[in-house]
Amino acid sequence: MHTVQCSGDKMKIAIGISTMNEGVFRALTNSKEASRVCDIIICQQVTDKAAAFSMDNHDLSSVNVITKFETGLSRSRNTLLQAAIDQGYDFLIISDDDVKYSPEGLRELIDNLSAYRHQHLQIQSTNEHGKLRKKYKNQSFTLSSLDVLKVSSIEMCLNLGLLKQQNICFDESFGLGAAWPVGEEAVVLADMQNSGQEIVFLPIAVTNHPDESTGEKLYYDALMLKSRGVLFRRCYGAAKGLMVTLLFWMRKFVIRPSDKNKFGKLTSLKLLIKGYVECGKS
Repeated sequence: MHTVQCSGDKMKIAIGISTMNEGVFRALTNSKEASRVCDIIICQQVTDKAAAFSMDNHDLSSVNVITKFETGLSRSRNTLLQAAIDQGYDFLIISDDDVKYSPEGLRELIDNLSAYRHQHLQIQSTNEHGKLRKKYKNQSFTLSSLDVLKVSSIEMCLNLGLLKQQNICFDESFGLGAAWPVGEEAVVLADMQNSGQEIVFLPIAVTNHPDESTGEKLYYDALMLKSRGVLFRRCYGAAKGLMVTLLFWMRKFVIRPSDKNKFGKLTSLKLLIKGYVECGKS
């Protein structure tokens, strides 16, 4: 794969995209402009052999497609991490096939990476209308242990040297296609912090993704809600994990309850605690 020259004293960066089956073509389309700025690594997970991507007849000089006959989002992320480490990149932006990119944001990020040789980064994301998807701060800061719960995967720009140094990767028990289908980004970020690594927010908008409401599933999907209890204990341990679980329940089901909640206050708490307890047994 030809490497786009996006570094002198600058750090070498790639975008790592997870996709399945024919989604690889959407990933290629959405990353076309970005591929002129930095390299693209795509992990295509295949459940239908006929969908396996071939580089034949494709002029993709700055794109590397890795095909895996498996499922699981965290597995895909780990494939991308290892490929980026093996290919000598310093940073990897985590992404999905429905994400687009700002070439200007990418260039600004690349110009600033050399100042963050010893940190991971959270970047900004915009929606389909070009508006910021969250109420971000307008200056950089170091994330707290609770801040990691607010970070989306497509806001993650990971320092690969730090990950390799501490042998940190995504926990394959979390994320879509895993036992607990949420929180893979929070878990890996918590693991980084617990090993003494810092995550710094940069007010630079790089990724673009439509607004979504997947968070509403916790109000009617028992596994999604139970998984939050598992997640909190996995990230914070027994004592702080229980406190975060209870605070989450108070905020979501007592102080600001949703009219979409089909469980009620007591059942919601039971599901959260059940997840918290199951995490302690694993």
